[in-house]
This record gives sequence, structure tokens and C-alpha cells, in this order.
Amino acid sequence: MHQKAIEQHTLMAGILANLFMGAAGMAAYYTSQIEALFVDAYFTVISLISGLVAIFISKLSTKVSKRFPNGLFILEPIFSLAQSLLTIVLLVSALATVSWNAYKYFAYGQGKIMDVGPIIPYEIIMLLLSFSLSAYYNQQNKKINESSTMLVAETKGTLIDGIMSTGIALAALTILFINQAAIFNFLRYTGDFFITFALVLLTIRMPLQIIKKLLLRSAAVRFLIGIFKRSSKTVCTNTCMARWR
Repeated sequence: MHQKAIEQHTLMAGILANLFMGAAGMAAYYTSQIEALFVDAYFTVISLISGLVAIFISKLSTKVSKRFPNGLFILEPIFSLAQSLLTIVLLVSALATVSWNAYKYFAYGQGKIMDVGPIIPYEIIMLLLSFSLSAYYNQQNKKINESSTMLVAETKGTLIDGIMSTGIALAALTILFINQAAIFNFLRYTGDFFITFALVLLTIRMPLQIIKKLLLRSAAVRFLIGIFKRSSKTVCTNTCMARWR
């Protein structure tokens, strides 16, 4: 199968999986009203949207023109960069929201007990699906010698989603066994903050690494172009001088 065909087929399979996980995540959030679940579900929705955009870019990047004789492959790293930046924005905004809720509890005693019962079975299913989808993306990318930057971004993004589901499931299981008189009773009210804070610490490194890699690659390309231009000017200058002599 052609490289682009494999890429597009893989992205389409990911879209279908993310569609199911996103719908299930939103339903779980509206049932429990737990912000960490909203982050998890919203992250899946981002993966769904990015998958649709990725298919569009995958088809568009092969089109050639006079201005782009080799195709619009530059769109692929631009997409990966945009997706990573969006991920960082989501993580930071989610952390800000739960930090405010935690502040209100510790400062004014305002808060409500988390209903974590329905979360655990849901998150177990989601983490299994996320890790499986991430492995599938990675396996398909290896078939084309890891040449797709979009599949790399999707692999990382889905892996983050799986890590988030794992963290939420473990935290929910812990909170479930905390009773009213326990020293850690405050976690029943502020668990959102601690879960989300831990998730941000665990997951923000991945989009930062993608951005770093893309920027370094871009810098290397500009460096090589600069060397080529300087070399061309030197050759041209030497040739002109030789002719004048």
C-alpha cells in the first residue's frame, strides 16, 4: 500500500475510535461533573478534530504546483506544531480552572464531594482503547519508515490521553476508599486539582518535545540553506572574477 494511503487509512481508523471515546467521555463528564473528566474528554475531542484535519492535510500535501513542485509537505510539521501548542494551552487552562476551585475550598471551605463511582469502569475502558490506538498509530508509522510527522503527533497525543485516563482511574480508586473522618478527607473535595496537576506534569513534556524537535529541524534546515546560499555567492564571485581576469 502507498505511503499516503497507509497514513490516511490509519488516521480514519483513529477518527472512528476517538469519536466513540469523545462521546463516552462527554457523557461521563455530564454525569459526574468532574473537571478532570472534562479534560480527558476534551483531549479526545481535540484528537478527533486533529485527525480530520490530518486527513485533509495528508491529501493536500501530495498536490504539486509551480510554487511547490515537491508538494505541500510543509503542512505536516505545521500541523504537528499547532496540535502541540493546542495541547499545551488545554493543559494550562485546565490547571488554572481546578486551581481556582481548590483555592475556594481551602480559603472559604466551598466545594462538593466528588462522585467517583462511575469513573473507574469508564476510565479502565478508555485507557485500554487509548494505549491500543497509540500502539496502532506507531505500528502503522513504522510500516512507512516513520516518515509521517502527523502519525507521530497522533501517537503522542493518544498516549497522553491514555496516561490521563490511567491517572484519573487510580486517583478515583484512591478517593473512593477515603472516609469522612480520614486525614485525607479534603481529597474528596479537591481531588480534581491534584489529579489534574499530576496529569499536567506527566503529559506536558510530550508536546514540548515535539515542538523542540520541529524547531530544531527547522533551524537545521535554515542553517543548511544559509550555507548553500553563502557557497553559491562565493562560487559566483570567484567565477565573475575569473572572467574579468
